[in-house]
Amino acid sequence: MFRGTKPLLVAVGVAFALSVAPPARADNLNLDISGQIYMKYMYQNNNTQGCLSMSNPFWVDNIGGSNGVCSEAALIFNAKLGPKVSAGLVIQSRWGALWQDWWENGDLKPGIQDTSGASLGMDHAAYMKLRSAWIRFAPPIPTVSWVTVGSSDFSMWNAWTIGKSRYIDRYNGGGAFVEGKIIPNDLLTYTVGAMGLPKLWAGPGWQTGLKDSDPLAYLWGTDWAFALKLGTRPFKDLRLTLVATLIKDWEADKYSPMLTGPPSADRGANMSIGLVTRFTGINGTLEAVYTPSALEWLSVNGMLAASSNYVNPAYATNMVRNGQGFSPVVFKTNDRLESIPAEALAGTLTLSAFDPFEIGLSLQLQYFNIGTDFNAVMGARREADVLLTDGIITGGFTRGGQLPTLNVANEFQDWDEPWYESCIGWTGITGVLEYVNAGFKGGLEYTYIGYNTNMQDRDVKNQYPDFLYTNGFTDTTAFTSQADYANVYDRGKDPRSVYEQFQQRSTHVAVLNVQQLLPFLPGGVLNGKLKYIHDEDKRKLSDPNSVYLGEEYLGFLSVALQPLPELKTTVGYEYTYWNELGREGTYQSGFTPANTYRQTAQAGIAYAFGGVLFSYTLQYFWKNLDRAPANYNMHWNVWRSKATIEVAF
Repeated sequence: MFRGTKPLLVAVGVAFALSVAPPARADNLNLDISGQIYMKYMYQNNNTQGCLSMSNPFWVDNIGGSNGVCSEAALIFNAKLGPKVSAGLVIQSRWGALWQDWWENGDLKPGIQDTSGASLGMDHAAYMKLRSAWIRFAPPIPTVSWVTVGSSDFSMWNAWTIGKSRYIDRYNGGGAFVEGKIIPNDLLTYTVGAMGLPKLWAGPGWQTGLKDSDPLAYLWGTDWAFALKLGTRPFKDLRLTLVATLIKDWEADKYSPMLTGPPSADRGANMSIGLVTRFTGINGTLEAVYTPSALEWLSVNGMLAASSNYVNPAYATNMVRNGQGFSPVVFKTNDRLESIPAEALAGTLTLSAFDPFEIGLSLQLQYFNIGTDFNAVMGARREADVLLTDGIITGGFTRGGQLPTLNVANEFQDWDEPWYESCIGWTGITGVLEYVNAGFKGGLEYTYIGYNTNMQDRDVKNQYPDFLYTNGFTDTTAFTSQADYANVYDRGKDPRSVYEQFQQRSTHVAVLNVQQLLPFLPGGVLNGKLKYIHDEDKRKLSDPNSVYLGEEYLGFLSVALQPLPELKTTVGYEYTYWNELGREGTYQSGFTPANTYRQTAQAGIAYAFGGVLFSYTLQYFWKNLDRAPANYNMHWNVWRSKATIEVAF
């Protein structure tokens, strides 16, 4: 047991004990029932069918596709038994049933001919499932303010430790949480929690015990994450927050007498089976926010983080070696090839001056340094951003950010949703100037990125995952996973790709953003963006012909109008050019250049009426990838659209 874990388990045990007390009764039950309906129409000039642009190609998963119409509904129950007791649940339909799935009941019959129309599996059955169930109460226990048992989005921690669940997983997770105040007046507050690990993605091989994925692991019912948060405000201008998390993935001891032979007493088989650690993840952060009262325009935010991840190779298959370099964890070993924890520190320091001269000019500076082996396995995978920079992956129409994990999730999403890239190993500085005057807003950014991961002859065959294809700028517009995760459509670097066998890399990012109100048009707003990236990697220092040099030039312009209070429209255009030397090839055959030209046009409309919200987005992109004579050139001519209509009642 890790030192300091016992008090946490005791506090969580109190929460569980309280949750199994005799059923609560209330004389005046206040029950609120609400609902939501969401419908989506997808179109693209291809031959796929479904209501999800990007699914997971490694699964027998038939909900991904670009042509189809789907519906989703949810019933939400919130009950208030009194001022100190409440509860709730959500019953929601399973996503994936097309309007054409009239008779689908999930009755999949593999290996036989089935003409019943009910043979697509549960993905297309639109069944109702318990999406969320929780109980929250305030018991009369000293220092305890609230106890919550049940579903949670895990947003009480942070992106560097245990992150808020992404939208498709929101409230699927569950746990027990206790929050309170040890010292009043916010001098010392706390939150403790025990959470069930998601068996699908929180460990080696993106699972915690699925024997079909990893024959060494099959037990997931004992896998938990524990967390502690302490907050204090020693004086008005300073706030400190400490978060510590522990992930424990257990497996049954394969050498237990109960598993190695008959359950006889003389063999020592005593009807019990011990547990052995498969994976241990430890993450912690200490954050300080200083906002001096004497300088209301100034804010200083500092964060120090640490991580330690240990994999037991006797109970976890090495996916770096056996999975073509696809792994959310590092399989670290010492010189004797013994498994050891992958440990690292990370930190950010952000200085913000909001209009200090009262002329509309603000400044933000951020220093960041993330260690080579830092990894938040349960950290935020999407819908968060830990760095100030615009980063490498974002464009004009494409939003996104950076996250300190190898577990970035850019699947189960549509083409108009944000993209995220791993920033493990990044070190550098970002400066952002912003000027606001009347109807004008402008921002200028410069970021320098060095890489703690720079190294010659790194072991990417056994220890460090390289995600197989790591060359070139990532094209999120043309990115597709309809076939597999290989680079069959030349989409560039995998956003999770951090480690290379040979790397000596540096990156410069410059961004100009402008926004101008157009008073001569109803609700008119003009948005523009220019972006330049200089990305250089000398790769193998002993081979001057292996150098990669990539330059990206991006221009973006859009106009938004609001001719009616309930109607908004937008139209935009983006041009991107990538000039890349040494993009493709190997150290044995040499590297060849590539030039990419991409033009994207997009129009959208949103209409709100009486609680109904309708939106429609139409996009066209044209792309040419010109490569050296040894490789064939490629061309894209893509039309696609997405329409949604939703209502809440």
